[in-house]
Amino acid sequence: MISGRFGEIGELIFEIEIISADGDNYSIEALLDTGFTSGWLALDIQDAESLGWHLIERDKTMQMARGEAFFDIYEGKVKLDGQEYIIPVLAGNGIPESLLGLQWLKILPLSVNFPNGILTLG
Repeated sequence: MISGRFGEIGELIFEIEIISADGDNYSIEALLDTGFTSGWLALDIQDAESLGWHLIERDKTMQMARGEAFFDIYEGKVKLDGQEYIIPVLAGNGIPESLLGLQWLKILPLSVNFPNGILTLG
């Protein structure tokens, strides 16, 4: 189980580790976005490329709130609470913050207790 924190306006923020193709671990903060229903993780394209992850698909069309957008999909490796996962990662230009998608909630329970300031995943 990993503990998260609430952002200024109630965002659900978790610290996760991403693992480069070389095996180096990097801690990042990621926003759990329940509107990101079709994916696991979204990063800016520069971040995904710098990790040396294997490109699976280029220019996949995705429906976004503002219309269609194009993303590259990488095979990424992340670590949550000591467990490593190999997942498809959406990478696009101008993604301002790392996003955890709704797919995580299919395998890990989410506990949100605003009054007591408790946020956990796993």
